[in-house]
Amino acid sequence: MKAENHKISELWRREYSSEIMEYSRYQITEQFERMAALFAPGESYFYILNMHNLELDYISPSVENFMGISSKDINMEQLLMAALPEEVEKLEKKELVIKDFFCHHLKASEITKYKIIYSYKMVDHKKKNRIMLMQATPISIADNNTPMHVFTIHSDISHIAANSTNSVSFVNIHGGQSFYNVPVNKGIFKPTMGNAEPYISASSLTKREREVVDLLARGYSAKQIADNLNLSIHTIHTHRKNVLSKSGCKNTAELIAESLMAGII
Repeated sequence: MKAENHKISELWRREYSSEIMEYSRYQITEQFERMAALFAPGESYFYILNMHNLELDYISPSVENFMGISSKDINMEQLLMAALPEEVEKLEKKELVIKDFFCHHLKASEITKYKIIYSYKMVDHKKKNRIMLMQATPISIADNNTPMHVFTIHSDISHIAANSTNSVSFVNIHGGQSFYNVPVNKGIFKPTMGNAEPYISASSLTKREREVVDLLARGYSAKQIADNLNLSIHTIHTHRKNVLSKSGCKNTAELIAESLMAGII
């Protein structure tokens, strides 16, 4: 493993694995697998990471599109190696902020209520650079309140983002307090460092507008969206124009990036 990328697994072993005394494998059901696939926009892969030993209790077969090898032969170290070297320092700081947030800011009852969102750059098995959106949430915790199993989705957003961000968002999936675009340069979390509200919120959009934004994020053209929703292309353009106006975004790419980081889609 590259020396730079090794820092991330070392951090996880130091901060999480050392705190989880007993190994417990997460049991995957077919229903869980189907539901997980529904929340993976575009070209994506997802997995469950066991923080006790950093083993993958499950990883979706779609990872082969990124890594070029079967999901049965993939481990966490290989996934970390795919991150570009210049991303590693930022990833390390992001993970430090995440650790600080979950272990020093939240109560035990709040840990599984939050979703983490950030982006990073990777290179796939064809030597193609990709901008990836990482979304993760703890789905179980150990007796000492350390996250034990973490469900994670990595989605290719290269078509809507030109670069990775240097921030992390913590979205309360139950509608409680969230923290958006928290800078990671200091490697610590403070509630005052992020925004209490996203630049664009789900409540500001109609159901139809959210559907249009979701399909835009999946790479659909206006005609494809119109066909999918049984609407005219003119109506789709109107919805897009209205959403851009509500969000203050300059173009579709900025709109989708902000919607993803806010957890709307």
